[in-house]
Amino acid sequence: MTGMKPDLARADADVLLVGPPDDFADHPDGLVAAHRLVGEDGDEVTVSQWSGPARREGFTAYRRHRTLSRPGVEVGCVVLVTIDLEPGTAEEWIDLVLTALAAEQDPHPGGISAHFHISDDGSRVLNYAEWVSAQAHVDALNRGDGAVGVGELWQRVRGFHGLKSSTVRRYRYADTGDHGQGL
Repeated sequence: MTGMKPDLARADADVLLVGPPDDFADHPDGLVAAHRLVGEDGDEVTVSQWSGPARREGFTAYRRHRTLSRPGVEVGCVVLVTIDLEPGTAEEWIDLVLTALAAEQDPHPGGISAHFHISDDGSRVLNYAEWVSAQAHVDALNRGDGAVGVGELWQRVRGFHGLKSSTVRRYRYADTGDHGQGL
């Protein structure tokens, strides 16, 4: 990773756009930071942070909902978890995940943060999760039978009534650019 680690909890950036590689050479108003991620399969994605409502062709817009993090731990892997849900159930699903995380008796030590965002139409959740390594995330999923934790609450998360589908993709930082206010 070059540059600073992205701060997904920064107060001046409540909106996230996720989409194809983009260097934002046009310096659109409201862009605060952009981060290029490279997936395990070589696929690239850009995650950009905005100070207010934003639209860009090919990108999905999300607004920050809740963040949980352990500061001071070096990030080795970013996991983007995309959850498709029945409209109106996103906040309930996120609350259930946070309850399951809080109740975890023996949390996997590799988890650093979970930044939950909800799409503009409320039908999708993006969890921008940070881990110490890709292997730590794989180990947590294996231990939790497809979830990062174990127990009855995680069974409820996986079987949530509004859950349509989910995807999990692991990335590393390719670069990080802080575009500053007003550029």
